[in-house]
Amino acid sequence: GDVDAHDDNHPVHNGDLGNTNQRNDDGESLLTPSSSEIDQVGLLGEEARGAEASLDNLNNNTSENNNHDDTGEGHNNNHNSWEHTFQTVRHPISSTKAYFTNLSSIFTWGFLSYLGVVNFFILGGAFTLVMALGLPLFKELGIDASRQQLYMTMIMSPWAMKPFIGVASDLFPIRGYNKRYFALYSILIGLIGCTFLLILYQPNTASNAIAAGPTAVQHLADLLVICFTCISYEGATLDILGEGKYSEYMRLRPDSGSGIISYKFGMSLAGSIITQMYVGPLSDMGYFHTLFWIASGLALAPFFPTLMGWIPEKKRSSQEPGMTKLCPGFLFDRGMFL
Repeated sequence: GDVDAHDDNHPVHNGDLGNTNQRNDDGESLLTPSSSEIDQVGLLGEEARGAEASLDNLNNNTSENNNHDDTGEGHNNNHNSWEHTFQTVRHPISSTKAYFTNLSSIFTWGFLSYLGVVNFFILGGAFTLVMALGLPLFKELGIDASRQQLYMTMIMSPWAMKPFIGVASDLFPIRGYNKRYFALYSILIGLIGCTFLLILYQPNTASNAIAAGPTAVQHLADLLVICFTCISYEGATLDILGEGKYSEYMRLRPDSGSGIISYKFGMSLAGSIITQMYVGPLSDMGYFHTLFWIASGLALAPFFPTLMGWIPEKKRSSQEPGMTKLCPGFLFDRGMFL
């Protein structure tokens, strides 16, 4: 009753199953692994450990690659940032270079230089100085407001004459040139005005005129206004001659756009800003004579470019159709007049 036999060779003890091993025909236990099985298990363990190590190495390599990629991406971002900053800083230079390259492909460098000198030194310099100097100078002389307005209108009158100056330069070439000698004569008139300013107005001139009475003050003011008008005439004449020349270019090259106009007003504005920076302080200190010397230098600036023919124009002759010789050095273009 204590032993149940499933067969003759495999007895099983019901009371002690946990301590009883089944055995095969050779007497080997069926529950205890054989040596070959142990070896196979060992090999499997080594293979598992090897696979685990390989997996760890793969994870480490992946992490290193990710770190390397992150570092490379950071370098690329830094490089792109520096490149963008460089392009931003370089843009004004490159765009300015492209702007002047485009201008020089249409207008000659001589004419661009001439236009720059006229607008910077005359329109932005001498003429701006005269207009800014009028109010403090007339105030020092004790001129009333209504007469000041009359004087300023007189000074501005050459600018109303610009159309007539332009037509005269087209109809009456001087020594074969429509613009060169008109420009030179206007510069001469401006220099005459500056010279008389230097002669008329000395450091004690205003006080002496005020002491002499209202008539002397008015007489001095009238002479000063005439001198200022001469400087204004130089500016108006040079301005209309330059406008006439670049209008010819623009008519021949409609694709030129408005770049030359921006250049003209840019140079004039730059000169005006610089002039107004020193006119006010010097006027407040009473250095009018010094300002007249500065005006003389500014008025002389375009003389050399004009004399050297930086205004591009073809020399005319009396043999041309419609051209009549009025007197030595003066021609009349009947074809343009009619």
